[in-house]
Amino acid sequence: MKNLATKGTKPGPLEGLLVLDLAQLITGPWCASLLGDLGAKVVKIETPRGGEAMRQIGPFVEGESVLFLSVNRNKRSLTLDLSRESGREILWKLVSRADVFIQNFRPDVRAAYGVEYSRVSSLRPDIVYLSVTAFGEDGPYRFKPGTDHVFQGLSGLMSVSGEPGQGPLRMGVPVADMTTAMYACLGVLAALMHRKNTGQGQEIRLNLLDAAMCLQQTTITEYLLTGRLPEQLGNSSPFACPVSMFPTADGHLNLAAFNNKFWRALCRTLDVPGLADDPRFSTPEERLARREELETILAARFTSRTTADWLARLEEADVPCGPVHDYESLFTDPQVLENRLLRELPHAGLGQVRTLGNPLAFSESPAMERNGAPELGEHTNELLHEMGYSETDIRELREQGVI
Repeated sequence: MKNLATKGTKPGPLEGLLVLDLAQLITGPWCASLLGDLGAKVVKIETPRGGEAMRQIGPFVEGESVLFLSVNRNKRSLTLDLSRESGREILWKLVSRADVFIQNFRPDVRAAYGVEYSRVSSLRPDIVYLSVTAFGEDGPYRFKPGTDHVFQGLSGLMSVSGEPGQGPLRMGVPVADMTTAMYACLGVLAALMHRKNTGQGQEIRLNLLDAAMCLQQTTITEYLLTGRLPEQLGNSSPFACPVSMFPTADGHLNLAAFNNKFWRALCRTLDVPGLADDPRFSTPEERLARREELETILAARFTSRTTADWLARLEEADVPCGPVHDYESLFTDPQVLENRLLRELPHAGLGQVRTLGNPLAFSESPAMERNGAPELGEHTNELLHEMGYSETDIRELREQGVI
């Protein structure tokens, strides 16, 4: 489904709300950008000394961090030294008019800057305050630093990823960071609805360890109910067979014949004599129990034709299947092109930045990616003017190193 409303002609669902983004790295900043897609005005507050940490992490394009560009669209950048009272005074002026406050400082750093919920909510009682931590607000790990790699291992996610017998495997994207960002966005939206209904603001606490565990709802629940540790199955599903990736004559394809209807259709398509009636594979339970045996038979058959040939035959038989793209081939796929998710956003230094848009399609209040990530302090003067600071005030703040 496409956006039914013309982009730019109608306000987004969060139009008129102000979000303050004090977060760093991926989770908090990406949550703020998603809120910006939905129409909120987002101000990113960064230290004058180099900006937030992600700006210093490569790879780089013309001096700009690709990682920073990827999760900081739809924002204006304001540099503030929060270690100084004059910097915090500017922050408090913004807080007094803000609707959402996002930070991911460790508890000790948050206290040092004086940006705890108690202080922020005293200035804006109905504010929605999102606090993202690595491992939780309390407990033995509360002051430990953490990264997506650490969360994948600690949460058990690596233990269920990878090929049998080859040890734990990291997923190829920062899945804990991105999952937590989406939980964070969900939490903010729910708190804004609560505020609309009651007039009350509130604090939301979220940590990446919990979010990474909740990403495994199906497998962890299975373990809790059965006591069985899940196996590493590589590209195969733990719930049905054949659901896996198979090599073809010139590449690979994904197949998901997870019920009897699709199994029978697959057998007709493969044209392997006797396979559909083989008692070893007559039920979903038997196919799952004899996974390796069945996958060996199928793999031998799939290597006889090209990926395109098999996909055409399987699609004609209405069997769930698909190609295994790399990023180059992904953007030639006809469905990807039809969905038009690729965007080009304006950027002060690079001119245009190519990135992915928001997948939500609203009929009346379209999500919209307006601008690429800001350059450090790009909007400092503009924002200070909006708060009533004069050119002389701004010059003095800059000379003092506050901005």
